[in-house]
Amino acid sequence: MNRTRPATTRLAGWLFADLLLVMVLVALSGAESTGAGPAPCARPSSAGCAPTTSTTTPTAPTPSRTPESPAPTGGGLDPLTESITVRTDPGALVAGADAAETGLKREVVRKIRKFSGERAAFVIVFGNAGRLPGGAVDTDASTRYAEAVARLLPSAAPRFFPPYHPKIIRGYHNTDRRVASGTARIELFFLLH
Repeated sequence: MNRTRPATTRLAGWLFADLLLVMVLVALSGAESTGAGPAPCARPSSAGCAPTTSTTTPTAPTPSRTPESPAPTGGGLDPLTESITVRTDPGALVAGADAAETGLKREVVRKIRKFSGERAAFVIVFGNAGRLPGGAVDTDASTRYAEAVARLLPSAAPRFFPPYHPKIIRGYHNTDRRVASGTARIELFFLLH
């Protein structure tokens, strides 16, 4: 008996791998360079490394105190996400119809009001744009719809959404058959304060 995993299970793994990559990039972008020279190496003739010396300067240990409670760390993505759901005609939006774009922007602005004072750092849009014969979700059309919504978000609310980049505002299809065609769930990730 040949058993295969559902498409959603396979895609979930890639989604979380992408999220991990984004969190690593955010963490690395906040790190400061120490300005240290090249690393010592065993053979001084090797290119790109500094010769080792036998003289070392002892350093006094830095006293540390153990806090009574862990101090909050700044930076990184908050693991608790928020989401909003918007609806429009997926075909019209993908085709660039002004009415579909204007209506979607208006709905996005209305729904993000509850996040006043916040700014999204990373966004994932899950779109659903119709069914194939037999009832399966049309993943190609749904991905195109989600990507169209994703590209539109920064112009809907430039102070809330980051500038569009496919690695920061991503579009994916939603394969849940219970979700109505034309629905886009926008998952919002905020920075930790």
